[in-house]
Amino acid sequence: MDLENQEKLLVTNRDELRRRHKGNYKAVTNGEIYLLPYEVSLRSKSDSFFSSLSNYDFLKNTDNDGQLTLTGLRQELWVLDDENSNNDFWKNFNDSALKTHLNTILGLTRSNKKDKDWRQTYLKQAKETDIDKPHHDDMLKCIYLLAHMHKASPTFIRQLAVVNDAWSTDLRVYYPRKDFAFSEEYGGYLAELYSNILYHQSDEICKVLKSFDLLIDKMVKLSGVMFADILERRSKDNDSPSLKILKYNQISSITHHQALQRYLISKITADFYDDSFDSLKNRENQGLANVRHYWLVAAQCLRLKLGNPMTKKGDYWYSDGNQSISQQDVDYLISLHANALAADALQDLKFESPGSKSGKKDTSLPAAIRKMAEQNPQTVDEILEAPVLDVANIPEVYTKYMLCRTQYAEFYRKQRHLEFIENMKPNPKVEKVLSYIKGNNLAQIHADVDEIERKVKLMNILQGNIDNIEGVTIVFEYGMHELPKRE
Repeated sequence: MDLENQEKLLVTNRDELRRRHKGNYKAVTNGEIYLLPYEVSLRSKSDSFFSSLSNYDFLKNTDNDGQLTLTGLRQELWVLDDENSNNDFWKNFNDSALKTHLNTILGLTRSNKKDKDWRQTYLKQAKETDIDKPHHDDMLKCIYLLAHMHKASPTFIRQLAVVNDAWSTDLRVYYPRKDFAFSEEYGGYLAELYSNILYHQSDEICKVLKSFDLLIDKMVKLSGVMFADILERRSKDNDSPSLKILKYNQISSITHHQALQRYLISKITADFYDDSFDSLKNRENQGLANVRHYWLVAAQCLRLKLGNPMTKKGDYWYSDGNQSISQQDVDYLISLHANALAADALQDLKFESPGSKSGKKDTSLPAAIRKMAEQNPQTVDEILEAPVLDVANIPEVYTKYMLCRTQYAEFYRKQRHLEFIENMKPNPKVEKVLSYIKGNNLAQIHADVDEIERKVKLMNILQGNIDNIEGVTIVFEYGMHELPKRE
């Protein structure tokens, strides 16, 4: 085996992939907030490690003088062929991943023969030069990286391409979900993607890509004020395909969240009564989940709502932020939650999914309730005291339902349920912000945000608010962060 193939072949082994990306993130002060575990590992590698890599590897930062070719790439990928079955890896990879999903990710739809795909858009044709196709090498490096991921899991690139789908796998680079079967593995693929593509990128690009969730959230909240002037701006479509892939991933995560909320609106608004839990308790056949399971999950929903572990002192519960709640209110809220969940059980509420991947169709709502109850603490006090709750291998649609259903019950008692539902509907401000994100290259987005931050700092100086002026932040957060443990 060629030495240059060994490093990326580790990606095709799922156990090796998990080991590579295992560990805690490292806080950094340059605005990125964190470094992925493998990003930290790469910084300690010797020059010989990088020099031994394939010229098609993102980690090898050399000037290839236009020597990278699609033919050469395919030769590099011969090692991925299945010798036992004579299976042509490239044909399978090209037909099932590149022609459909990669074109979707890069915004290259082929509705007719005149439309360009990734080859014609980014690779040099005939006598074209680097000036004509400046992202030629980057495109080939993308294919090289994605090929090894596809060898490990043909479903990864397909999931990466999904947007606006409540049942899709929400792929996140920062603290991946743990509520579906392949979350640890998929999180490894995404960490591999980011670690490779961002390794030689500027701090500015890394800041934007790692802060997109914060950026979009703050732009939505301040879209009519601080960000109003920039949201109509548009810039050249000159990002490399690799950066477009990472930006697409961040956008798809936002649209997944919106689609999930839209889907759940009709699921959480059914009637419930003060005796719904007792009615379920008195039913002869309670089904896969019994009343004890529903009660424990009702307590878990309260713990999730509170956000932090609680400590009991006398008749009150306290969090680190000095938030307090009386035992009487705890008992009332758990009873309210239990009645709402039990009412749905009595009405045999079902969720239908379009497929069976990641335990979707194989997991019913009662099965999810039972699993969530059994894999967490078994008393209410222990649940409220728990640092975290374990939602591993429970499809997100169910955990999100449980939380929204119980929150709806609380708002209903306050006669504010219509407001709660309205907040779950698509937000036009989000669409406006996403339009801005899609319509600008990453360098321009960084420049726009930096412009706003400089204006805010100047305004503070003029007003005499000069204490900690360098710490004034709008989006990019500088300074050390205390990151949650992953192990």
